[in-house]
Amino acid sequence: MRKLSAENRYAIYASLLLICVIIPALPYIKGRLNTLPLSVSLYWCVLTGIIFFILPRLYIIHKGDKDLTGYGISGGIIFIAIQFVPAVFMKKLASSPYDISVLGILFNMITLLPQIAAREMIRQYSFAAVHKTCKYKRAVIVIITVIFCLTEINFGGLTAAKSTKDIFIYSVQTIFPIITKNVLVSLLVFYGGVLSGLIYLSIIQIFQRCFPVLPELPWLLEGSIGIAFPIIYSMFAVDHVFSGYRYESKDRKADIKGLVSLLFATLFVWFCVGVFPIYPKAILTGSMEPLIMPGDMVLIKKIDKEEEINALSEGEIICFKRDDITIVHRIEKVLQDKAGNISFQTKGDNNNAVDERKVEPNDVRGIVIKVIPKVGLPGLLLRVQNKIPEGVVDK
Repeated sequence: MRKLSAENRYAIYASLLLICVIIPALPYIKGRLNTLPLSVSLYWCVLTGIIFFILPRLYIIHKGDKDLTGYGISGGIIFIAIQFVPAVFMKKLASSPYDISVLGILFNMITLLPQIAAREMIRQYSFAAVHKTCKYKRAVIVIITVIFCLTEINFGGLTAAKSTKDIFIYSVQTIFPIITKNVLVSLLVFYGGVLSGLIYLSIIQIFQRCFPVLPELPWLLEGSIGIAFPIIYSMFAVDHVFSGYRYESKDRKADIKGLVSLLFATLFVWFCVGVFPIYPKAILTGSMEPLIMPGDMVLIKKIDKEEEINALSEGEIICFKRDDITIVHRIEKVLQDKAGNISFQTKGDNNNAVDERKVEPNDVRGIVIKVIPKVGLPGLLLRVQNKIPEGVVDK
């Protein structure tokens, strides 16, 4: 080892550390280690000690280097808020699956924090070794980020998917968010040091392990947040890093633009999944032709009050639940029983007969107020190979 140059030694150290990240993620070893959580924590603690006390220190020094610790803190808090706020509005909160007693929280921290700390220290050490020794720095840094992504993905869930739809849902809900999260963390660690990435991940993970109730969002919303936020926040953080080469006034404008972009992106996601009183839905069938064509988008005004339900009349187009699907059809007739309870007979404009089952007030989700042509085509293309009940919209 003494005959090797310093650059070669750094590369060897970084490679060995990356192997140490890969080993616990191998399916067979991972299954065995899951039964020994404290041993796993000890493993990560040993790696942290080796990096901190034994290996030579390596840092990445950038021109105009800026502290991104604040971005790690704010990023973690914003990400939690973006998930939690729509869950509150949509009443999609569930009890935490973790033990939130004092001992349970302590155990969660013991098993969680050493792994996060060691992985991010290894990420930073690998990046620093690449920055110091490699000619094609960006390509190798991308490869390292991919390795970290692969160690987090549960490929068993992917192989268990039985259809193209299941693969798509698993990818959107799990795989793509893991990729974008690692891209953001790699940027934070590369430009701001290990602390910024460590704080970002710790805030999110500690909240998930310690808070008594957690968001239980629909897969599309959960995936959209997990994909969109890291991308937008990465651009915002990188813009901050390079703002040192601009005038201060331009720097402020860039920060304001970044925050506004993040705000609008968040509001758009919330709008798409129904947080606000008016929300969009894509129509996938032709039961309402010619007024509403397959691939059109409808804007639906929520209805959740009894007086609003009672005010519905014949000819209005409503959105309602039928078992596990959502349908948009026109009210053909308002029915009323002897006790004065109302229900609705519905029919698709393009259907030959009325719907077999009447619509109860609790089934009504809203009333259609606007049709936007062709905006829902991506949802139609996604479901084209599946059998879709007449009138169903994209869930």
